[in-house]
Amino acid sequence: MIEDIIGYLGGIFIAISFIPQVIKSYKTKKVSDLSLGMIVAQIIGTIFWLIYGFLVKGKPIILMNGFFIFVILYLLYLKIKHDK
Repeated sequence: MIEDIIGYLGGIFIAISFIPQVIKSYKTKKVSDLSLGMIVAQIIGTIFWLIYGFLVKGKPIILMNGFFIFVILYLLYLKIKHDK
């Protein structure tokens, strides 16, 4: 039980750490300072965490990384759409 709570809290804080950047990028449409390499690395890493979560049947890992993949993919979308 405590392990799951810690897993969820870790996942929540990692996911929400990117939300201010997503909001700022959405509002200002300025994404030139965002590193495409960092975004792609985050996506790849998150995919591996999802796979790992399914392999070990870790519900917190699956749910939190499932949410985070949408956050980081949206940031990638904004980067592609607004990058000059």
